[in-house]
Amino acid sequence: MKLLRKFSALPRTERRALVEAVLSLGLARVALLLPFRIVAPSIGRATALPEAPRTALDPAEREAALAVGRALRRAANRLPWTSSCLVRAVAGRMMLRRLGLPTLLELGARPEGARLAAHAWLRCGDIDVIGAETAAEYTSIAAFRA
Repeated sequence: MKLLRKFSALPRTERRALVEAVLSLGLARVALLLPFRIVAPSIGRATALPEAPRTALDPAEREAALAVGRALRRAANRLPWTSSCLVRAVAGRMMLRRLGLPTLLELGARPEGARLAAHAWLRCGDIDVIGAETAAEYTSIAAFRA
């Protein structure tokens, strides 16, 4: 009940973003149950790993990208299931696609003992939307631009 009161007290745009984030996280989680080769085309086109500086966004686009990241973090932390970094990145990609904003979803790996650890992060222009906090710890192995 307390969570519902907090939700209803939010500005309308934030409520809408949170609902979209919840739906996108759920859809991404279900989509990622399919083989990645089937899901990959919907994420974007595979591209060479980025070396060039990232494109600057105008102020409205920057705010939209930041709002998507905030909504994803808030929603993912309150859902009854765990949303992995890949689920969050794909959900963010869906939300930013709806807004017509360019994205770069990167996949990375690093050795962790005898195994490899994997991570996904999403960028929109010069904004790190989700997952970039630890991206420097990983070697980027694939990128999808849309």
